[in-house]
Amino acid sequence: MSRDEQGFDVRPGRTRDLGAGQGRRAASLATQVRRAAAKAGHMRLSRARRSGGTGTIGRGRLAAASARFRADGRRVVIKARIVRHKGTRFRAAPLARHIDYLSRDGVTRDGQDARLFDQRTDGVDATDFARRCEDDRHHFRFIVSPEDGADMEDLRGFARDLMADMARDLDTALDWVGVDHWNTDNPHVHILLRGRADDGNDLVIDRNYISEGMRARAEARATLELGPRTSQEIARTLAHEVDAERWTSLDQRLQRLAARNMGIVDLRPGNAGYERSPRHHPGLVPGPDRASGYSDPDSRLLLGRAARLERMALAESVAPAMWTLRPDLEDSLRELGMRTDIIKTMHRAMQTSGRGLDLATFTLHNGAPTDPVIGRLSARGLDDELTGTAFAIVEGVDGRTHHLRFEDLELTGDTPIGGIVELRSWTGRDGRVRMSLATRSDMPLHAQVDALGATWIDRQLVGEQPLSMANGFGREVHDALDARREKLVALGVATRRGGRVILPSGMIASLRASELQDAATQIAQATGLSHRPSAPGEIVSGQYRERVTLASGRFAMIDDGLGFQLVPWRPALDRQLGSQVLGTMSPGGRIDWSPGRSRGLGL
Repeated sequence: MSRDEQGFDVRPGRTRDLGAGQGRRAASLATQVRRAAAKAGHMRLSRARRSGGTGTIGRGRLAAASARFRADGRRVVIKARIVRHKGTRFRAAPLARHIDYLSRDGVTRDGQDARLFDQRTDGVDATDFARRCEDDRHHFRFIVSPEDGADMEDLRGFARDLMADMARDLDTALDWVGVDHWNTDNPHVHILLRGRADDGNDLVIDRNYISEGMRARAEARATLELGPRTSQEIARTLAHEVDAERWTSLDQRLQRLAARNMGIVDLRPGNAGYERSPRHHPGLVPGPDRASGYSDPDSRLLLGRAARLERMALAESVAPAMWTLRPDLEDSLRELGMRTDIIKTMHRAMQTSGRGLDLATFTLHNGAPTDPVIGRLSARGLDDELTGTAFAIVEGVDGRTHHLRFEDLELTGDTPIGGIVELRSWTGRDGRVRMSLATRSDMPLHAQVDALGATWIDRQLVGEQPLSMANGFGREVHDALDARREKLVALGVATRRGGRVILPSGMIASLRASELQDAATQIAQATGLSHRPSAPGEIVSGQYRERVTLASGRFAMIDDGLGFQLVPWRPALDRQLGSQVLGTMSPGGRIDWSPGRSRGLGL
């Protein structure tokens, strides 16, 4: 061997690890996954900006800073909204109406109508509270929902203790009213709090107290009454979240993991980025898991939840134990949870009426439908109990069950459940499309068959454009039309010729006039007043006494001091109940109303 073959050249340079190739390949794979996730839109989560309405130097700041949550404490969900009063002087009517809605929409634990309460008494007057709020700049609305509220002995007492704690934390007496609801899966309490402190100034609450301090007080009270949660209860609660079709605490943790890792949820064994639950669960002692190799027992829950999200097409597996989450994960799960709640509400409404809900016919409308909606009103209520938005369920003649949303419960009308309604929509001055329900008949369909007045069914019989009817309620309407024809023949109103039922011209007016005369006779006997029929072109003037509901429609009783008249009713009249009104009867039977002058000695 020559000297040259044994030599080597020394080349000074940077120290390198020749065994790092495998690590570089692993890093390259992770980089590729992150790049793919970024291209798919999976970005880091940014901190949400805090909304206005509360102050950073408001009352309760020190209490919020000292708020502590027990790992085994009972959980309480609190939703809050601050309602600013518009205009130079806030009208008490909207707030009183909202309280009335809350009272009508709920029931007590024993099934009775919900009653308003405050710190000391039950049966509080909503109007008095609303009047006290007239000059306030704002008021607060809270929904307090203990997770184990059904197990609590006195939900009202719990609310009173919570508000007493808040008064101490905020260093002011609080003026509030509440109402408890027991007609849902989770019993809860609505609390309305005046936006004024006992020193006369605006009540400004620290935003951290609303988000953390109030909840800490509520959870401490719930834990004091029911005792700490056991490890079995905690494990059972989290296990239910794995397959839940709604936004859960497991989803929040997965989302935080993805935000810290460029959009990747990395649940591989030994991953340093793995997040332990912020509330470590007592009784679940960390240790090696032979089945999965994980040291944290929560890992199985997160793995199960990620796999469930993948099956729901809300997550995508990019490698073993690694996922990317859809950017709209939270919105999709919250919407899915809302849809599930809506279906439960519809099931309850249909069961109450003795009818079942066919999910194939269920239609959820987020805006104004393009097709007409007319049918039987099955249910109405508050869609969002904080904002006051409403819903109505209508069994349509088209065979579908419609879930409709409205800006206000008042827009759903006052048709009795079981009555016939029609959806109306219009564009406001602000360009927004609004909807309301119009009453077509206060009478249930079956009652119209034998009614003596001019019913909604009769108007369908003589209408030039027949309804497009399908199965479900449409089939019921079809059968009712046949039965009504037979009834009209039996009453001598219609005739049968060659197997056909012939309806006379002017039938609607004749039936209506006959029913009005019968109603006027009964009112005259009850009041001692004489009936004075009104004619087209005649001025109608007097005191609006009451609304009279007949098969032929709604009518207003007008008392002019000498007698009374029954004339077509309009919604605006109800605001004039007991007042003088003035109107002119048109040839078509309509009346253009206006407020009248009160009669006195000076006129």
